[in-house]
Amino acid sequence: MSAEESTSSGEEWGVKRKKVTKPKKATKPKKSAPRPKKAVGKAKSKDSGKDDKAIVGANLDSDSDDDDVPLSAAGHYVSEYEKKRLQNIQENAAFFESIDIQSAKNNLSEVSGSAKKAARPRGLQPRKNGKAPLPPPRTRSLRLQNKNPEGAQLPPKPEPAPLYQNMHPRKPAGPMDMTATNVKGDDKGLGDRFQQDLHRLAKTSIPKSEVKERLTLSQESFLKSAQSMTIAEERLAKVTPERIFSLAVHPSTTKMLVCAGDKWGRLGLWDVESKEGDDGVYLYNPHSRPINCLQFSPVHHGKLYMCSYDGTMRCAEFEKDVFSEVFSTEEDRDSLVKYFDFLSEDGTTCLVGLGDGDVAVIDTRTKGSEAEHLYPAHDRTIKTVSVHPTQRHYFVSCCNDSNVYIYDLRNMKKKGSQQFVASLYQHSRSVSSAYFSPASGSRILTTCFDDRIRVFDSSTIGQQTVKPLRELRHNNQTGRWLTPFRAVWVPGRDDLFVTGSMKQPRQIELYNDKSALLHTYMDPDYLTSICSINAFHPTQHLLAGANSSGKVHVFSASSFSPASKKSPGSPRVVLKKLAV
Repeated sequence: MSAEESTSSGEEWGVKRKKVTKPKKATKPKKSAPRPKKAVGKAKSKDSGKDDKAIVGANLDSDSDDDDVPLSAAGHYVSEYEKKRLQNIQENAAFFESIDIQSAKNNLSEVSGSAKKAARPRGLQPRKNGKAPLPPPRTRSLRLQNKNPEGAQLPPKPEPAPLYQNMHPRKPAGPMDMTATNVKGDDKGLGDRFQQDLHRLAKTSIPKSEVKERLTLSQESFLKSAQSMTIAEERLAKVTPERIFSLAVHPSTTKMLVCAGDKWGRLGLWDVESKEGDDGVYLYNPHSRPINCLQFSPVHHGKLYMCSYDGTMRCAEFEKDVFSEVFSTEEDRDSLVKYFDFLSEDGTTCLVGLGDGDVAVIDTRTKGSEAEHLYPAHDRTIKTVSVHPTQRHYFVSCCNDSNVYIYDLRNMKKKGSQQFVASLYQHSRSVSSAYFSPASGSRILTTCFDDRIRVFDSSTIGQQTVKPLRELRHNNQTGRWLTPFRAVWVPGRDDLFVTGSMKQPRQIELYNDKSALLHTYMDPDYLTSICSINAFHPTQHLLAGANSSGKVHVFSASSFSPASKKSPGSPRVVLKKLAV
C-alpha cells in the first residue's frame, strides 16, 4: 500500500496519519571519474549483446576499495555474481580449446552422415511366403474313430437332432379315426359300447320346452335350485393328462357327458355315471397343441366342434366315429386358432378368431379347409369371439392389448384398418374373454387381468364407446401355471354368470348382472383346487369345473340323476392314471 493510500484510508476512519518517507542512503565519496547511474532491473537485450569482449576483459581481479561496484570496459556496472559467471566462461573456453573439441565434433559428423540407416517402413508389412512346418498329426482315439476296443468299425452314429425341433407337429390333414387311446386289449369292447352310446346321443334332441323353462325361471327359483347342487365322490375324475383349456357339457337330459380339452391336444370324454374302464373316461388325441374352445352344434348334438393352437379346427362326429377337419391355416404361417362361435343358428357357419388378430368366416358345408372370408380385426392375438344371439351380424372380440371391439360383419373390409361399431374401454390390461349374454345379447361380460369383471350394456349398439354398467373387483391373477379365468354366462340367462375363484376354501362363484355374489359352490372334501374353466349344462342344474391338473368336478341337483349322494367321512376318490 502506498503512502497516499494509507493516508486516504486513515482519513476515512477519522485518523490523520503522517506521510512516511524513506530515509536516504548515505552516499559514498565520489571518485575522480564520473560514476554512471545504477541499472534498474534486468538489462535490456540490446545492452546484453554489446561489447562482450570488453566485459570479459574487464579488471575482474581488481583490489580497489570499491570492488562491490565494478565497472566494465563499456561503462556498465558488473556485480560479484556476474564477475564469477564471466570467469567460468573464460575457463571453459580455455579448456575446450586445449582439447581441440571442435575438430572432434567435425570428424564425428562426417562419420555419422556417411553411415546413415534407411528409415523403417511403417504400417502394414508384407507377409513372408514361407510357412512354418506343421506339427505331426495327433492320433485319434478309438472312440472318435467310432471303433470298439478291439479296433473293429462300429455302425455309423445317428445324426444329432436340430437345435429347434417341433415336439408337437400338426396332425395329418383330413379326417381321423375316433378311437380312444386309453382303451386297449381286453377293454376294447368298452370303447365299442361307449361309441354306441355316442351314436344314441347324436340322435336325441332337446325339447324346446326345457330350453324355454330356464329363460322364464325367476332368479330366486334358479338360486334355490343352485343351492341344492352338490358334489359327490363319484363326481370327481381326472379326465385329461394335462392342464384343461376348454370345457363343454353335452345337452342330453338322460346322460351326464362332460368334454374337456387339454394342453397337448387331447380330448377327454367323461361319462359321469359310468363305472367301466377308467371310471367312464375315454381319451382321444385329435390335435397336437391346446384345445382352447369346445362347443356342441346348436342343432345337431352329435357334433362337437373344437379349435386348437396347432392352427386347425375339427369336428367330432359321433355317428361317423371320425374327427373331420373343418378349417386349417397355412402350416408355415403358424397362426393359432384361438376361439370360435357359431354365426348361424343351425351351426353351419362359424366365426373364428386367429392368433395374428384376424377373424375368419367358415362354412362347414363346403369342401376343403379354407376360410370363406378373412378380415383383420386386431393388431395382436385374439382371445375370444362372441356372436350376438339375435343380431348375428354383430360380434364382440377381445385382445391381449386391452382392446374390446364390437364389429359389424356387413361393413368389414378384407384389407386395411376396420371401423368398429363400438369400443368397450376402461380395460387397462389383457382381456381374457368377452361374451354377449345368451338370451337377448343386451349385456357383455368381460374378464380382465386388471382384476376386474365388467358388465356392459349392449342393448343399444351404435355408440362409439360403451361404459360398464357394473364393475366387480375380482382376483384374476392366476399366474403362469393356471388357465386364466373366463367368466361365462349361465346358458339361457342374461342376469347370471359364473367364474372361478382364488379364494380359500376353493370355490366356484355365481354372480348376478349387478355384481352381487349369490352363491358359492364349494366342498372341502372334493373341491380342493382352483377351477379356472367352468361350464353349465344348457338346460339342467349341472355345473362342471375344471382345474389345471386335468380333473373335472361336477355339481348337480338330485333331480338330474338318481346317483347317490356322498356320505360324511367317505374316503377320497382314487383317480386312475390315464394311459397316454
